[in-house]
Amino acid sequence: MVEAGILAEDESIELLDGVLVVMSPQGPKHSYITTKLREQLSDVYRGRPDSHPLWVREEKPLEAGWRDLPEPDLVVVCGRADTYIERHPRGDETLLVIEVAYTSLELDRAKAAIYARAAVPVYWLIDVRSGRIEVCTEPQPDEGCYRVTRVLAGTDVIKLPQSNGEWRVADLLLPPSC
Repeated sequence: MVEAGILAEDESIELLDGVLVVMSPQGPKHSYITTKLREQLSDVYRGRPDSHPLWVREEKPLEAGWRDLPEPDLVVVCGRADTYIERHPRGDETLLVIEVAYTSLELDRAKAAIYARAAVPVYWLIDVRSGRIEVCTEPQPDEGCYRVTRVLAGTDVIKLPQSNGEWRVADLLLPPSC
């Protein structure tokens, strides 16, 4: 639709379950967490061997089937940046998809089904208000769900896929004074 001139390239719209959904602008807290996390993920995944490069994308389309083109807050994709010059990455080409929810918790929770159908191996839903992260693994594409969902908070440790890295959940959220 962008190529046909129906939608502007910078419109905040996602295709979810065949429906165009208008996305609300990000607030400062959402932006802070997303930017901070992108930098941390880039530090962890940068410098991998050329045979297995990983790349962190922020708020870019993810091909998740003919009815779905979500724009997750963060995605770690397999391949170099130039792998995706002519197309968007598919769910099965991701390592990790992250949504940061401050006012969009229900929508982002519903996106889990889209990501599972697209075979995204790991989905994190960061619930900023409750200070928790839902970690979804073992996608069941035919069923549109994840077999395993763990809820982590506070001093719980979250492990980064294909890395020795791990972070405390509290360190990924807002500072206590916020």
